[in-house]
Amino acid sequence: MEDYSKKKLYKKIIVKLLREKKLNFESLLSSLNDILKTDYGMDAISRRTFDRAKESLIENGYVIKSRKFEGKNYFVLEGHPENLNLTEEEQLTLPLLLGLLDTEKTMNSVEWIKSVLMDEFDYSKEDLNPHPHFVHIQPTLNSQDQLLILAGRIIEYIKKGQAITFLYDKKGVEKFKQVAPLQIRYYDNRYYLLGTDIDENTNEPEALLKNYTLDKFIEKQVYPAILEADDNDTIEKHIFFDYQKLYKKSNLENLLGNSLGIWYDRENKLKTFRLKFTDWAMGIVENKKIHPSQHIIEKTKDFTILEISVWDNREIDFFIDRFGNKCERLN
Repeated sequence: MEDYSKKKLYKKIIVKLLREKKLNFESLLSSLNDILKTDYGMDAISRRTFDRAKESLIENGYVIKSRKFEGKNYFVLEGHPENLNLTEEEQLTLPLLLGLLDTEKTMNSVEWIKSVLMDEFDYSKEDLNPHPHFVHIQPTLNSQDQLLILAGRIIEYIKKGQAITFLYDKKGVEKFKQVAPLQIRYYDNRYYLLGTDIDENTNEPEALLKNYTLDKFIEKQVYPAILEADDNDTIEKHIFFDYQKLYKKSNLENLLGNSLGIWYDRENKLKTFRLKFTDWAMGIVENKKIHPSQHIIEKTKDFTILEISVWDNREIDFFIDRFGNKCERLN
């Protein structure tokens, strides 16, 4: 381990120990060395190395004082750097936000977030567990961890403007796809990739925007798209594209901006719908906009009428059907 990483680790352990209780020098150094040996397989450090780590913490804004209790001197952590102090709002909402991540609580990244909060902000495991006071009942998606990892990998390709290839399950038939990826969207409990196909002859991205559901990717895997090699080529060549240019050419922002979620087709017509909601449906649409264009044009104690401007396709029909007789189309 590099010296910088070792010094950072020493300081982290010192802060963790002092957060738990006051310790005299001998106990603090002994506990620190026990952790280094047991958890990290590292050699013990000297008093001089400890003193340098403590002084570095003080220079970085930690307040570590020597206090006398019952005739003995103890180190006490009395303050943290200003940027580590959480506001009341942050203290109240962080456990709830982790509650919203309950369906992903076993993922390494979520466990890491919890460990950082416990190490850096003195939360306990109980503090970060909102159950039974707050419950997120959204069921876990099948292969949720794989889907999130897949989405993250695709985003890395997007950032580089690099085309990808994957096997796709289209109505039970495996299809080989080469796509210039533009965006990942999460809608109605599914992850979608938006992008354009790579032309087989030119190896250039096409303009027609398409979407693919990530749960239909075979084995949840994606790879870099590769140019067809000539006989003399010994180096694998990948396909890249101009992201900003393709984003604009595909008209993604307009097409999906006027969609309720993910659907559009070239025959779509933009239409303003007037919808009347009654009973429990009123609270749902008033509490959360169903589309950015939404605005309420009439509201009484018995009904709410709103307008939205979206593509006239099956997506609007599916949405209205969810409310049963509590939603009426007025036009």
